[in-house]
Amino acid sequence: MNWLAEYFSRRVSPLMMSLWAQPPFVIGPDGPSPQGAYALPYPGVELVFSPGVVLSHEGRPYSLPPRYDTIAPPRTELVGEHIVDGRHESFFQQISIFAPSPFNTDFLVTVNGAFSFVPTFAEDGSPAFLGLAMASTQADCAASTARLPWIFHGYVSI
Repeated sequence: MNWLAEYFSRRVSPLMMSLWAQPPFVIGPDGPSPQGAYALPYPGVELVFSPGVVLSHEGRPYSLPPRYDTIAPPRTELVGEHIVDGRHESFFQQISIFAPSPFNTDFLVTVNGAFSFVPTFAEDGSPAFLGLAMASTQADCAASTARLPWIFHGYVSI
């Protein structure tokens, strides 16, 4: 079951999301090494519903989908050791969930404007999900980090 379809249809607000982000391994002098994960443990961060809007640009209407957004940057916990410089406990800055629209055919989760993925929900019917996302720019990925997708695990609840 895709819980986001249910939450969007009912316009549930606020929605809570716990989220773990596992960066790709780092390549060092001793070979590949895993990095610690970033976590927003249960119950997670509060996301607030915003209805869709229609905007007009140069006489053309554009329909923006409904979405859930964080209000303030959440406090991130570190899990394990962190090797890559430049990343710290404020990893999660902005999280948004967009409903399907002409721009995206499925629900889309974005993290910090740098990662986006379609969540795959657990087969057992729980509101747990998994997503894979590549860093959108080189600035979001350290030079020593393997060019592999980040793994996101999450859980949505009301």
